[in-house]
Amino acid sequence: VSTQSTGSSGINAEYGEADIRKLMGELENRCDFSKIKNSMTSFTGKTDRLIVKESQVIKLNVKGSKVSASKIHLWLFADCAVIGASFDPKHPELITLTEHCPRQMITVTNSFAETLSKKKIKKDLVFYLSMTPNPSATRGKHWIQCESKKEVDSWMEVLKKKTPVVEDDDQEKIYESWDTPRFVAMYAHEKTNTDDLELEEGDVCQVIRKYTDGWCYGFREKDEEKGWFPITFMKEIESDHKNLRDKMEKLAAIDRLTQVAASSGDIISTIDSHHQG
Repeated sequence: VSTQSTGSSGINAEYGEADIRKLMGELENRCDFSKIKNSMTSFTGKTDRLIVKESQVIKLNVKGSKVSASKIHLWLFADCAVIGASFDPKHPELITLTEHCPRQMITVTNSFAETLSKKKIKKDLVFYLSMTPNPSATRGKHWIQCESKKEVDSWMEVLKKKTPVVEDDDQEKIYESWDTPRFVAMYAHEKTNTDDLELEEGDVCQVIRKYTDGWCYGFREKDEEKGWFPITFMKEIESDHKNLRDKMEKLAAIDRLTQVAASSGDIISTIDSHHQG
């Protein structure tokens, strides 16, 4: 089955922001969000959400010695990934969205693909995509087949990009607006410089930048005033960022066990038994 893609380098490399938003609006009108409505009801509802990459790819359904294939649509946005499919042969342009996953909860690898060669599948065209909708959910597991090795490499590259972005000197962490950790002030912080953020005990802040010297730049939630403050005055509290990070640490440990077990057993059954989130 052939696949179609919007380009191996991604949409942002081919279109301007205005064109991307127009494409998102047109796509939104063709999609049914009912199956993912608890997570997403619109592509265009967030100002910082843009499509990074999209493709029509093949999902391989592996059960024992049997492999079946189905076409799906895969989108990567700045903050999440979405899977959909066309179920009405009379209206193939209409797409039902079936899965949504925050970008931090995506894991991807092609290290398991070599086992698929025993099933007469071209391993170079396949990668393994794991998507967990929220920290308490079971993750979705997908063998994805692309039309070329170049397309596999392109998807692997963009899917592996996570936040925070660490600069080359490893002194600064920059968090995306949709993935900011939250902290509460344990002590008051007086403003000594014009760009400091004055804090009272109990103030809740979101961190945009964090430096290894102990200083953070962020904003106070109650009035969104921005400024610098010492991280030593703060305590991290519950947030999507923290919950997802904790979940990812657990999943990474499971993945390590899976890779060890794969060397001596059936990789498909190993993945199914361990990747339950």
